[in-house]
Amino acid sequence: MEQHNTYTIHIGSAQVTIATSAPTSEYATLRVDDKMSVSRAKVIKKVETDKFVAIISSDPERTFRLLAEQFVVVEAAGGVVEREDGELLMIRLRGRWDLPKGHVEMGEEAREAALREVCEETGIVADVVEDDPIGETWHAYDTYGRWELKRTRWWWMRRVGGELKPQGEEGITEACWLGAEALDEAMKNTYETIKEVVAALHKKH
Repeated sequence: MEQHNTYTIHIGSAQVTIATSAPTSEYATLRVDDKMSVSRAKVIKKVETDKFVAIISSDPERTFRLLAEQFVVVEAAGGVVEREDGELLMIRLRGRWDLPKGHVEMGEEAREAALREVCEETGIVADVVEDDPIGETWHAYDTYGRWELKRTRWWWMRRVGGELKPQGEEGITEACWLGAEALDEAMKNTYETIKEVVAALHKKH
């Protein structure tokens, strides 16, 4: 049987999934004719009323690519950093728990950007555990009338040095290590993309 990828784009608090079928019955659906692409405007309009939207396509990869072409694609990278005792590095930004991440600069490799952002935002020096990212997340947003689609690639890392120092000038009010119980509590006040990344890390153990 032919296997198809599934793509998920987060738009505000809504979640748009591109797949061959809807993940669950709670998803509102948009069906795509294989000869045409779904319009960005139609998707944006749909998420104004529905939190979960499934774009049904026989070729999700092509549909995602055609939709992505209607955005300005922005590259970002982040780190999921563990300490020796297994605790996870989290930051508090704009009142919610988050992971250190940021834009990939011109001429910079995404992996190096992830390491740099971890150090800048938290004061922690880390190294990657695996060369390949553990996953990627997609987030669409309107920046002063320009719709951007940000791809963030995430690397599994371990602390090798440094001391916690939240980057206050970026609005980060806290950087700390969270054990299992505290992490579960933090997941109640975070973003769906962050939940996805933490879940991907847990699958590595």
